[in-house]
Order: sequence, then C-alpha cells, then structure tokens
Amino acid sequence: MTIAGTLVPETVVTDLVACNREQAVARLVAALVEFRHVDAEPALKDIATRERAGSVLFPVGSRFIAIPHASTNACKQLVMAIGLSRDGVPWNGTQGANVIMVILGPPQTHALYLRVLSRIARLCEMQGFVEWMLQAGSGREVIERIAAAEEPLGAIAAGEGMPTFCVLGAGHGGMAMAAHLAVTGCKVNLFNRTPGRIEAVRARGGIDVDGEVSGFAALNAATADPAEAMDNCDVLMIVVPATGHREMAEIIAPHIKDGQILVLNPGRTGGAFEVHTVIRKINPHAHPYIAEAETLLYAARATNPGQVHIFSIKNSVPLATLPTYHITDILPVIRKALPQFIPGDNVLKTSLNNIGAVFHPAITLLNAGRIEDTHGDFEYYIEGVTPAVARVLEAIDEERVAVAAALGIRANTAREWLYLAYDAAGKTLHDAMKANAGYFGIRAPRRIEHRYITEDVPASLVPIASIGEMLNVPTPTIRSIIRLASVMHGVDYWAQGRTVERLGIQGMSVKDIRFLVMGAEPAASPMPGGPDNPSARTSQASEPPLSTAR
Repeated sequence: MTIAGTLVPETVVTDLVACNREQAVARLVAALVEFRHVDAEPALKDIATRERAGSVLFPVGSRFIAIPHASTNACKQLVMAIGLSRDGVPWNGTQGANVIMVILGPPQTHALYLRVLSRIARLCEMQGFVEWMLQAGSGREVIERIAAAEEPLGAIAAGEGMPTFCVLGAGHGGMAMAAHLAVTGCKVNLFNRTPGRIEAVRARGGIDVDGEVSGFAALNAATADPAEAMDNCDVLMIVVPATGHREMAEIIAPHIKDGQILVLNPGRTGGAFEVHTVIRKINPHAHPYIAEAETLLYAARATNPGQVHIFSIKNSVPLATLPTYHITDILPVIRKALPQFIPGDNVLKTSLNNIGAVFHPAITLLNAGRIEDTHGDFEYYIEGVTPAVARVLEAIDEERVAVAAALGIRANTAREWLYLAYDAAGKTLHDAMKANAGYFGIRAPRRIEHRYITEDVPASLVPIASIGEMLNVPTPTIRSIIRLASVMHGVDYWAQGRTVERLGIQGMSVKDIRFLVMGAEPAASPMPGGPDNPSARTSQASEPPLSTAR
C-alpha cells in the first residue's frame, strides 16, 4: 500500500478553516464518516484520548505538521484524511498547524499504522514537500503530489507480525476476503483453479474494492498454481461453494505443510470432516490445522474483473476446529487480521446450526413453478413461504434438530435462530418469518438451477440425512426434498453429496464421533489432528462432554 493509495479526494480539504484543534479534527473525521465508513463518535473519542497522551506536532521549516491519530474500532481498515491551512490552525494554544493528517486504523492494522507514520515522517523530510502540498489546488492534486513523492520509496510493506494468507477461490467471497486482508496490511496470495478468472487481478497486481472497505488492495500473487499460492503462507482460506471443497482439498493436499491453518468459509454441514478425509488420504504425513466457519464473513459481489463490492462484514462468525482443542492454537493467529472470528463450540455445532439447510432447498423447490413462470419476480421469504410451505420447513427443522440431539448437540431451532439473529418472534415458524423485517425485499432466484439447491442439498441436507440414517434417526421430509431436487435437476444428489462414507465417519458410534471431534482417538477411525497429534488420548478414557447450548 501507499499513502496516496489510501487517500480519496473527498477526504482531502485544501482550504481547511477551523478555530482550534477540535474543530479541525471534527471536520476531517466528518469527511471520513461520509466517504470511508467511519463511525464518528468512537473515532473522535479515541483521537481525543490519544491526543491527551501526547499530541503529535512537529516543525518542518517554518511550517508545522499535526498528526492526530488513533487505533480504533471505528473503522474496518486504515483510513486517512488531510487538511491544509496556509495560515495555520491554532494547535495546543501556541503554534498553528499547516498540514493536519488524521489517521485511523483498527487494532489489527497496528503494525501497518506504525509504518504509515514512519512514511509520513520521511516524506516531510523531503526538501520543499510541505510547501509543495500547500500549493495544491484540489484534493486530487494533493494525492498526485504525494504519489509522486512516494514513487521512489515504493510500497509500504505488509505489517510485521501479521500472518500471511492464501485465499483459495476468486468468486465473490474470495475476492472480498483477499481484498479485505490486503488493505488490513497482510501479505495475500490469491489462487483460482481457472487462470482466466484472475487474469485482471494478476495484470493489475491487486483488486479494486469498495463498500465497507475501499481502495486498491495490492496482492503478493494471483496464480493458478497451488504450490506457488500456498508457499510460505500461514493461513489457507478456502472460499468456494461447499460442493467444491472436495476438489479444492484434492488440489491442495499434495502441497499442504505441517502447521498450516486451513479454514473453510463456511463449512456447511460436515465440511471439516470431508476435507480432513481427503487430505489424510492423499497426504497422510501432513498435519495441518483444519477449521470451519459457521457462515461466510462477507456479503459481497464481484462487480467486474478485478473489482469487488463488499456490502457488509459480519461482526462475529463462530469458528471451530477438528479436533476442538486446536481452536486455542489457531484463533489468535487468525484474529490478528480478522478479529470477527470467535470460538465456536465444535464442528458438529457449526455444521448442524446450518439454517440454510432448512430454508433454501425447500422454499426453492416448493416454489419451482412460480420461479420458472416469473423468473423469480416475487419476495422469496415473504410470498414464497405460505403456512403450508412453513409446515414443511418446520418438519425439516425438527429432523435436523433430532439428528443434532442424537450426537449430543443442542442445535438452535429455526424459530430460535430467527429471534437470535433478527429479533423476529412468532408462535409458528411462519409467523416468525413474517415478523422478520430483514426478509422483506429479498427476491427469489431467477432459476431453480441455483446454489440453494446445487450446494445446500448435497452439502447440507445429504449429510444430515446420512448421519440420521447411521444413528437410526428418521429424516423422511429431508429425504423427500433430496429426492425431489434430484428429479428436478436430473442429478443424483445423494451420490454426489456428503454421505457418512465421504465424511469418513461410516460405522462410527456416537461416542466415537464425539471422541473424533474432541481430539481423542476413536475405535473406528484414525484421529485427525494438527501438528501435535497426541496419540495418548484414546477411546478408553471417559466420554468427553460436548457443549449442548449456546
């Protein structure tokens, strides 16, 4: 990154007028609020706290530079605003500040933040730089002059102490994650199986991102070579549809190294089990850490080749490891860059708290005629969920919760989830869905050939039904949806899906599955594990407890 690349013209004020320091800072923070998604109140509070600890004001010739700054949760990326005053803004009751640079960065960008401060000091040492800045007539001209001064210095290096990432998958979510990590100050490689999809990224050297974070996200590499992409990376983020997890695991397995952290974003149902089984089969001597997120961190859309818009970044996403106890090893590493990840109970909980499995396939299939007739021109969750459809959803939900209970997991019901996620309550699932303001305005898919079926049936419903079959838990409604989807699409989703055989848990008892998840060695299958792989834990020990409630 560069300082010029961090700025936008709207956050550069060339004729700043203010009576004092507080007014000047408030004016520049207001620009950041409007154009860089900054929360004003905590930003001003954190800057004031930092200024009380010691104001940064230093002379450059006859001029003075002020740098009010703070590490704050008021923003999701490092942002800057500049104010220029030829006459000077009164600062600390004495000198007048002619150049005021406001810098804000979330805690995870602290190392990058320090490098930016160092770069500013170096620029100010250049002969005539400050006077040259003060003569600029517009925000764009200021940025151009900073860019010219920075050119011989090169890019500011990624923050020291930050983990290095490889994002595997260049779809909407993968592009968003790669861009977000890069603007946070991490060294990021982007991998995609087909070179054409990342050609624009490779040609430019990065991704243009806007929305919740914005700017040019410079990447270390964009490649279709998995060995190159994964080399010397601490964290491997798989961001592809769940139906692509097996193929991606097959691609990366020969190159994965001991101690690398592999995260499925998200795992859907049984993702960690399936990926572990594949890697263990292809590369049995490698011991990576394997984790799955409960949901995707981003709502995003790739808008053009090499461009992505991030609509929102979730405040928190549960993350669980296989086995469970490795969460204490990997979470501190990931949270250096992505503090939104929080510890989940275990991979059974993240897998079975999969509400998409309840809603997506059934609503789509039961509205197939309407979708094909109108090309999805109706409100999916509101018009598409009648009382009769909602009763089918409730039956699917009851079967999902029953399978979870058979594994010792207390899964949230769909009604509970609606209340926890959206404060939407009702006596029935139909009432609760109608009470959810967040569902209004969401249109149905334009075609029934949609990920709500192609992903959620084989990677969500099939594993729930297959586990249920193994544990003698009936799932007739789920099986009917799987069969209906297979007939409509002309695809055998059961054959393609995550059955217990593909998950590597066929024939295992509940006790063995629980030991597998917790990190002891079950009788029916070798234990997955990270680098330490403690074989001393065996199924002869007493059965370990699993969390049964949030």
